[in-house]
Amino acid sequence: MAKTTIGSVQYEIGPLKTKAAFWDQVNAHVRTAKENGVNLLMFPEYLTGHLLALEPEMSTPDACAYLDRHTDEYMTTFTEISRQTGMTILGGTHIHKENDGYLNTAFLFFPDGRIERQTKIHPTPEERRTWFLTAGDSYSVYDTEHGKLAIQICYDIEFPEGSRIVADMGAEIILCPSYTDTAAGYWRVRHCSQARAIENQLFVVLGGIVGELPHVPQIDAGYCQAGFFAPSDHPFPASGTLAVGETNKNSVIIHTLDLELIQENRKNGGVSPYFDRKTALYDRYRTTSKA
Repeated sequence: MAKTTIGSVQYEIGPLKTKAAFWDQVNAHVRTAKENGVNLLMFPEYLTGHLLALEPEMSTPDACAYLDRHTDEYMTTFTEISRQTGMTILGGTHIHKENDGYLNTAFLFFPDGRIERQTKIHPTPEERRTWFLTAGDSYSVYDTEHGKLAIQICYDIEFPEGSRIVADMGAEIILCPSYTDTAAGYWRVRHCSQARAIENQLFVVLGGIVGELPHVPQIDAGYCQAGFFAPSDHPFPASGTLAVGETNKNSVIIHTLDLELIQENRKNGGVSPYFDRKTALYDRYRTTSKA
Protein backbone atom coordinates (compact mmCIF):
# COMPACT_ATOMS: atom_id res chain seq x y z
CA MET A 1 0.00 0.00 0.00
CA ALA A 2 1.63 3.25 -1.14
CA LYS A 3 -0.55 5.39 1.10
CA THR A 4 -1.76 4.65 4.59
CA THR A 5 -3.84 6.76 6.98
CA ILE A 6 -2.54 6.70 10.53
CA GLY A 7 -4.07 7.96 13.74
CA SER A 8 -1.87 8.96 16.69
CA VAL A 9 -3.71 9.24 20.00
CA GLN A 10 -3.18 11.96 22.57
CA TYR A 11 -4.77 9.93 25.35
CA GLU A 12 -6.03 11.84 28.39
CA ILE A 13 -5.59 10.37 31.85
CA GLY A 14 -7.90 11.43 34.66
CA PRO A 15 -10.11 10.00 37.42
CA LEU A 16 -11.77 6.66 36.65
CA LYS A 17 -14.77 5.15 38.40
CA THR A 18 -14.81 1.79 36.61
CA LYS A 19 -12.67 -0.33 34.33
CA ALA A 20 -15.46 -0.04 31.78
CA ALA A 21 -14.85 3.72 31.69
CA PHE A 22 -11.25 3.07 30.62
CA TRP A 23 -12.36 0.87 27.74
CA ASP A 24 -15.07 3.38 26.84
CA GLN A 25 -12.37 6.03 26.38
CA VAL A 26 -10.23 3.66 24.32
CA ASN A 27 -13.20 2.81 22.13
CA ALA A 28 -14.11 6.48 21.69
CA HIS A 29 -10.69 7.04 20.09
CA VAL A 30 -11.16 3.90 18.01
CA ARG A 31 -14.52 5.17 16.71
CA THR A 32 -13.03 8.56 15.83
CA ALA A 33 -10.23 6.85 13.94
CA LYS A 34 -12.58 4.49 12.11
CA GLU A 35 -14.93 7.31 11.10
CA ASN A 36 -11.97 9.19 9.60
CA GLY A 37 -10.62 6.33 7.52
CA VAL A 38 -7.67 5.38 9.71
CA ASN A 39 -5.95 2.12 8.75
CA LEU A 40 -3.37 2.08 11.57
CA LEU A 41 -4.05 3.49 15.04
CA MET A 42 -1.38 4.11 17.69
CA PHE A 43 -2.07 4.50 21.41
CA PRO A 44 0.69 5.86 23.71
CA GLU A 45 3.17 4.32 26.09
CA TYR A 46 1.78 3.31 29.50
CA LEU A 47 -1.79 3.30 28.17
CA THR A 48 -2.97 0.75 30.74
CA GLY A 49 -1.28 2.76 33.49
CA HIS A 50 -4.54 4.72 33.51
CA LEU A 51 -6.10 1.73 35.29
CA LEU A 52 -4.08 2.66 38.39
CA ALA A 53 -6.64 5.44 38.87
CA LEU A 54 -9.07 2.78 40.07
CA GLU A 55 -6.98 1.96 43.13
CA PRO A 56 -5.52 3.79 46.14
CA GLU A 57 -1.91 4.89 45.84
CA MET A 58 0.40 1.88 45.78
CA SER A 59 4.10 1.14 45.53
CA THR A 60 5.60 0.72 42.08
CA PRO A 61 6.23 -3.04 42.53
CA ASP A 62 2.57 -3.43 43.52
CA ALA A 63 1.55 -1.27 40.55
CA CYS A 64 3.48 -3.55 38.19
CA ALA A 65 1.78 -6.62 39.65
CA TYR A 66 -1.62 -4.91 39.41
CA LEU A 67 -1.15 -4.03 35.73
CA ASP A 68 0.13 -7.51 34.92
CA ARG A 69 -3.14 -8.97 36.25
CA HIS A 70 -4.90 -7.15 33.38
CA THR A 71 -2.73 -8.72 30.67
CA ASP A 72 -5.22 -11.32 29.44
CA GLU A 73 -8.02 -8.75 29.26
CA TYR A 74 -5.76 -6.27 27.48
CA MET A 75 -4.69 -8.83 24.89
CA THR A 76 -8.14 -10.26 24.19
CA THR A 77 -9.88 -6.87 24.09
CA PHE A 78 -7.47 -5.26 21.63
CA THR A 79 -7.47 -8.42 19.51
CA GLU A 80 -11.26 -8.16 19.25
CA ILE A 81 -11.24 -4.40 18.59
CA SER A 82 -8.78 -4.89 15.75
CA ARG A 83 -10.83 -7.74 14.29
CA GLN A 84 -14.11 -5.82 14.48
CA THR A 85 -12.77 -2.57 13.02
CA GLY A 86 -10.35 -3.98 10.45
CA MET A 87 -7.71 -1.58 11.76
CA THR A 88 -4.19 -2.46 12.78
CA ILE A 89 -3.79 -1.12 16.33
CA LEU A 90 -0.73 -0.46 18.42
CA GLY A 91 -2.30 -0.81 21.86
CA GLY A 92 0.16 1.55 23.52
CA THR A 93 2.46 -0.26 25.93
CA HIS A 94 1.54 -2.53 28.79
CA ILE A 95 3.51 -3.66 31.85
CA HIS A 96 3.50 -7.44 32.07
CA LYS A 97 5.51 -10.14 33.76
CA GLU A 98 7.70 -12.52 31.82
CA ASN A 99 9.92 -15.06 33.55
CA ASP A 100 11.00 -13.26 36.75
CA GLY A 101 10.82 -9.66 35.53
CA TYR A 102 8.43 -7.00 34.31
CA LEU A 103 8.63 -5.62 30.79
CA ASN A 104 7.28 -2.48 29.14
CA THR A 105 6.06 -3.84 25.81
CA ALA A 106 4.22 -2.39 22.82
CA PHE A 107 1.78 -4.83 21.23
CA LEU A 108 0.69 -4.48 17.61
CA PHE A 109 -2.70 -6.09 16.87
CA PHE A 110 -3.79 -7.08 13.36
CA PRO A 111 -7.36 -7.78 12.14
CA ASP A 112 -6.49 -11.39 11.29
CA GLY A 113 -5.45 -12.08 14.88
CA ARG A 114 -1.72 -11.68 14.38
CA ILE A 115 0.06 -9.98 17.30
CA GLU A 116 3.58 -8.55 17.19
CA ARG A 117 5.51 -7.05 20.07
CA GLN A 118 8.45 -4.77 20.82
CA THR A 119 9.82 -4.46 24.34
CA LYS A 120 11.41 -1.16 25.32
CA ILE A 121 15.16 -1.45 24.77
CA HIS A 122 16.23 1.49 26.94
CA PRO A 123 14.26 1.82 30.18
CA THR A 124 14.75 5.29 31.62
CA PRO A 125 16.75 5.76 34.83
CA GLU A 126 13.47 5.95 36.75
CA GLU A 127 12.18 2.77 35.10
CA ARG A 128 15.39 1.01 36.08
CA ARG A 129 15.61 2.36 39.65
CA THR A 130 11.93 2.38 40.63
CA TRP A 131 10.10 0.06 38.25
CA PHE A 132 12.98 -2.47 37.96
CA LEU A 133 11.92 -3.13 34.38
CA THR A 134 13.73 -5.69 32.26
CA ALA A 135 15.13 -4.21 29.04
CA GLY A 136 14.36 -5.66 25.62
CA ASP A 137 17.26 -7.13 23.68
CA SER A 138 16.14 -7.26 20.04
CA TYR A 139 14.79 -5.07 17.25
CA SER A 140 12.09 -6.02 14.78
CA VAL A 141 10.58 -4.66 11.58
CA TYR A 142 7.06 -5.77 10.69
CA ASP A 143 6.02 -6.29 7.08
CA THR A 144 2.45 -5.01 6.90
CA GLU A 145 -0.06 -3.73 4.36
CA HIS A 146 0.73 -0.27 5.78
CA GLY A 147 4.42 -0.53 4.95
CA LYS A 148 7.39 -1.80 6.89
CA LEU A 149 6.92 -0.72 10.51
CA ALA A 150 9.25 -0.50 13.48
CA ILE A 151 8.52 0.60 17.05
CA GLN A 152 10.79 2.78 19.17
CA ILE A 153 9.22 3.35 22.60
CA CYS A 154 9.71 6.88 23.97
CA TYR A 155 13.30 6.96 25.37
CA ASP A 156 14.37 4.48 22.68
CA ILE A 157 14.03 7.21 20.04
CA GLU A 158 16.74 9.22 21.83
CA PHE A 159 19.36 6.64 20.79
CA PRO A 160 20.22 6.96 17.08
CA GLU A 161 21.65 3.46 16.82
CA GLY A 162 18.28 1.73 17.23
CA SER A 163 16.54 3.71 14.52
CA ARG A 164 19.50 3.17 12.20
CA ILE A 165 19.29 -0.57 12.82
CA VAL A 166 15.58 -0.77 11.95
CA ALA A 167 16.14 1.49 8.92
CA ASP A 168 18.79 -0.96 7.72
CA MET A 169 16.22 -3.73 8.30
CA GLY A 170 13.89 -1.94 5.88
CA ALA A 171 11.68 0.19 8.12
CA GLU A 172 9.74 2.93 6.33
CA ILE A 173 7.73 4.12 9.33
CA ILE A 174 8.82 4.27 12.97
CA LEU A 175 6.00 4.36 15.51
CA CYS A 176 7.00 6.13 18.72
CA PRO A 177 4.44 5.68 21.51
CA SER A 178 5.59 7.86 24.40
CA TYR A 179 4.81 8.99 27.92
CA THR A 180 6.47 12.25 29.00
CA ASP A 181 5.31 14.09 32.10
CA THR A 182 7.11 17.40 31.42
CA ALA A 183 7.57 19.73 28.47
CA ALA A 184 11.32 19.06 28.58
CA GLY A 185 10.77 15.32 28.31
CA TYR A 186 8.35 15.81 25.45
CA TRP A 187 10.73 18.04 23.49
CA ARG A 188 13.58 15.57 23.91
CA VAL A 189 11.44 12.87 22.33
CA ARG A 190 10.02 15.26 19.72
CA HIS A 191 13.40 16.63 18.60
CA CYS A 192 14.88 13.13 18.46
CA SER A 193 11.90 11.86 16.46
CA GLN A 194 12.55 14.58 13.91
CA ALA A 195 16.28 13.83 13.90
CA ARG A 196 15.66 10.12 13.31
CA ALA A 197 13.36 10.96 10.37
CA ILE A 198 16.08 13.14 8.81
CA GLU A 199 18.97 10.75 9.46
CA ASN A 200 17.21 7.69 8.12
CA GLN A 201 14.98 9.31 5.49
CA LEU A 202 11.77 7.76 6.77
CA PHE A 203 8.57 8.72 8.63
CA VAL A 204 8.26 8.92 12.42
CA VAL A 205 4.86 9.01 14.13
CA LEU A 206 4.77 10.29 17.72
CA GLY A 207 1.94 10.05 20.25
CA GLY A 208 1.61 10.36 24.01
CA ILE A 209 -0.37 10.79 27.20
CA VAL A 210 -1.95 14.05 28.34
CA GLY A 211 -3.87 15.04 31.48
CA GLU A 212 -3.28 14.55 35.20
CA LEU A 213 -3.63 11.90 37.90
CA PRO A 214 -2.10 13.53 41.00
CA HIS A 215 -2.76 10.59 43.32
CA VAL A 216 -1.02 8.06 41.05
CA PRO A 217 2.76 8.51 41.47
CA GLN A 218 3.60 6.16 38.61
CA ILE A 219 1.67 8.16 35.98
CA ASP A 220 0.74 11.48 37.53
CA ALA A 221 0.75 13.81 34.51
CA GLY A 222 1.26 13.79 30.77
CA TYR A 223 2.49 16.35 28.26
CA CYS A 224 2.28 15.76 24.52
CA GLN A 225 1.74 17.18 21.06
CA ALA A 226 1.43 14.20 18.76
CA GLY A 227 2.97 14.53 15.34
CA PHE A 228 3.99 13.10 12.00
CA PHE A 229 7.54 13.81 10.86
CA ALA A 230 9.49 13.38 7.62
CA PRO A 231 12.93 14.40 6.34
CA SER A 232 13.38 18.19 6.07
CA ASP A 233 14.04 17.93 2.37
CA HIS A 234 12.31 17.47 -1.01
CA PRO A 235 9.45 16.57 -1.45
CA PHE A 236 8.42 17.35 2.14
CA PRO A 237 7.85 20.66 3.96
CA ALA A 238 11.02 22.51 4.93
CA SER A 239 10.29 21.87 8.62
CA GLY A 240 9.79 18.15 8.08
CA THR A 241 6.59 18.45 10.11
CA LEU A 242 3.61 16.94 8.31
CA ALA A 243 0.96 17.30 11.04
CA VAL A 244 0.77 17.99 14.78
CA GLY A 245 -2.01 18.03 17.33
CA GLU A 246 -3.12 20.66 19.79
CA THR A 247 -0.85 20.42 22.82
CA ASN A 248 -2.34 18.44 25.72
CA LYS A 249 -5.78 17.98 24.12
CA ASN A 250 -7.51 14.60 24.27
CA SER A 251 -7.68 13.75 20.57
CA VAL A 252 -6.62 11.62 17.61
CA ILE A 253 -4.20 13.25 15.16
CA ILE A 254 -4.74 11.83 11.68
CA HIS A 255 -2.53 12.03 8.62
CA THR A 256 -2.05 10.03 5.43
CA LEU A 257 1.51 8.98 4.70
CA ASP A 258 2.63 8.34 1.13
CA LEU A 259 5.48 5.82 1.12
CA GLU A 260 6.36 6.67 -2.46
CA LEU A 261 7.46 10.11 -1.23
CA ILE A 262 10.07 8.44 0.98
CA GLN A 263 11.49 6.77 -2.12
CA GLU A 264 11.37 10.12 -3.94
CA ASN A 265 13.31 11.71 -1.06
CA ARG A 266 15.91 8.95 -1.08
CA LYS A 267 16.42 9.27 -4.85
CA ASN A 268 16.11 13.02 -5.41
CA GLY A 269 16.54 14.78 -2.07
CA GLY A 270 19.05 17.57 -1.71
CA VAL A 271 21.01 15.41 0.75
CA SER A 272 21.10 11.68 1.46
CA PRO A 273 22.25 11.10 5.05
CA TYR A 274 20.99 7.53 5.03
CA PHE A 275 23.23 6.59 2.10
CA ASP A 276 26.19 8.92 2.66
CA ARG A 277 27.37 7.23 5.85
CA LYS A 278 31.05 6.31 6.15
CA THR A 279 30.54 3.09 8.08
CA ALA A 280 34.12 1.85 7.73
CA LEU A 281 35.41 5.09 9.24
CA TYR A 282 32.90 5.01 12.08
CA ASP A 283 33.71 1.37 12.82
CA ARG A 284 37.40 2.24 13.03
CA TYR A 285 36.74 4.80 15.75
CA ARG A 286 34.42 2.45 17.64
CA THR A 287 37.16 -0.18 17.63
CA THR A 288 39.74 2.38 18.81
CA SER A 289 37.54 3.65 21.62
CA LYS A 290 36.94 0.10 22.92
CA ALA A 291 40.69 -0.55 22.94
